[in-house]
Amino acid sequence: MRNKSLIVGSLCALALTLAAGVASAHVGYGSELYNQTTNTFGALNNFTPTASSNAGWISGMSNNGVNRTGTIDTLADTHNNRFRFFTLDQNSTVSITVTGTANTNGASVLNPGFSIFSGLVPASSHDGVGDLNGLTPTQIATLQSNAMVGTAPNTPGDGGHLQSVPEFATWSPFFDAMDEITAEGGGTVDALGANWGVYQADGNFTMGNNNGLVSTATFTGNAVGDGHNGDALDNQVTWTGNLGPGTYSLVIGGANSSDLASLFTAVQAGTPIGCTGVSTTCNGTAYGTDYTNLRLARNMFIEMNVNGNVSPVPVPAAVYLFGSGLIGLAGMARRKMAAKA
Repeated sequence: MRNKSLIVGSLCALALTLAAGVASAHVGYGSELYNQTTNTFGALNNFTPTASSNAGWISGMSNNGVNRTGTIDTLADTHNNRFRFFTLDQNSTVSITVTGTANTNGASVLNPGFSIFSGLVPASSHDGVGDLNGLTPTQIATLQSNAMVGTAPNTPGDGGHLQSVPEFATWSPFFDAMDEITAEGGGTVDALGANWGVYQADGNFTMGNNNGLVSTATFTGNAVGDGHNGDALDNQVTWTGNLGPGTYSLVIGGANSSDLASLFTAVQAGTPIGCTGVSTTCNGTAYGTDYTNLRLARNMFIEMNVNGNVSPVPVPAAVYLFGSGLIGLAGMARRKMAAKA
């Protein structure tokens, strides 16, 4: 029994350590939130993801006063957002609510914002796709598909996604992909300066993955943020509207403008590792502790209602404890009855 307790204790400690870290990964949709054809919702744990920072959604919104203004536009880093998806097979009334919930890592409670897009980007897409650091020859060959690099690698002007990727700033987490991007004919500075990432919360965006797959998510025109456009600042935001048949991306992040200002200052303090400019020797970007702390994982809970069909709701911990207590009392009663017999 002691060994079992030690194992359980170790697993719990590991879980807390992971939860306290930075939630940062390539685009991962998880399992489907809802499939209308089968009228089924996904597993409950898919409705309780995390997002890095409290600024992912607002950093992707135009005219946010910080990184997307009339004079600069860096776009945003998808890694500060969480991606989910659902599928409809008919015109439907859909309501989505996202609530920021308590964290155990010292991070502030999420002020959620989300945008809805038609279509999905490939699983494991990332802003700095094209970077060959650490890849084997086989992986490189897979990455360098026609969709990614055109008819031949390192041939500017022959098409492919990388040809259209603008310049990343030297402080961007994706600057080390610039040597591969420029070799394909991309890397041109866009009109409002070098970029942070490739995401915009109120417009179409195109992404690819290391399997050489590329696709575009099309903005539906639906985006809402906690504390924005008349919404009360209460760690919760709801959107209700009509959507037609199709598969949709739900992209969720933080909507706190103050956090965005701090995060944008911290990310701009980043320095490329192994280089000072575009070079094959670049290998990542170094950041200070401010950047890491600002990107701590924030918990959330997603609720969906599609034509009256409601997503699963977690049972409060108090109910579990109450149920466990009842089971314990029942067990004690049975033991007493057995002893009297």
